[in-house]
Amino acid sequence: MSQITETRPKTLRLAAIQLCSRQDRDDNLARARALLDEAVRQGAQLVALPENFSFLDREGNKLEVVEDLDDGPSVRLLREFAATHGVVVVGGSVPIQASDAARVTNTCLVFDASGRRIARYDKMHLFDISLDAENTFKESRYIEAGRDVVTFACGGHTMGLSICYDLRFPELYRRLMQAGAKVLFIPSAFTMHTGKDHWEVLLRARAIENQCYVVAPAQYGHHNEHRVSYGRAMIVDPWGQILAQAPDREGIVVADLDFDYLDALRGRLPCLMHIREELLDVQE
Repeated sequence: MSQITETRPKTLRLAAIQLCSRQDRDDNLARARALLDEAVRQGAQLVALPENFSFLDREGNKLEVVEDLDDGPSVRLLREFAATHGVVVVGGSVPIQASDAARVTNTCLVFDASGRRIARYDKMHLFDISLDAENTFKESRYIEAGRDVVTFACGGHTMGLSICYDLRFPELYRRLMQAGAKVLFIPSAFTMHTGKDHWEVLLRARAIENQCYVVAPAQYGHHNEHRVSYGRAMIVDPWGQILAQAPDREGIVVADLDFDYLDALRGRLPCLMHIREELLDVQE
């Protein structure tokens, strides 16, 4: 068991999981549990899962596996694993019942080392795009968008939450950084079509421009006859260097986040102190 103390550790060992989730929730959770176990064996103090780790199919089918915020097989797995192993778990995303009975929220839940839920983030930007016949998605048909910018504390450090398509909206990450975040989580299921050109570039950009660690667990491979994810789960440092990247298979990547290095980098290159807020607040 690897407990995170209340004092600020200089480093934090973190694991990001890569999965190929499909339509069998029980099987998805069993494979997620095996990779969570492997992360703990490798000394991870915080483990992060990808978007849709419990179920990945057509968006409308999420209504069949919707879970209550305080119950359900995926929620129980996250809570019980965190408490049993004394680690923090960032739960990718799980479909939670929305205020509209015909929709769900795409929700990332965070549990601390005692199994207490300490954060909930609902995906804010919904993937409504039409690149071509094979790459057309409309998440807003079945998903209710979130509205809140969410951070949580781990070992005395502030960390920010986002999900997948949020990656394309840098203003969200600026808000998270300004709220004190030093680590940005981006659990994702990037399509193959967009991922091959944009995934690494966007992750490294978010790390560099906010001088934050970026942690991006990912879905990869064929989920059904219509959906393929790019994968390449990644951990990036505040300079934009890739600390760890997953190959094209299920597994985990592990890295030690050094917060003294982050603070020193921000001191040597103080661009975050040079933001001209007045230029961004333009009134007609």
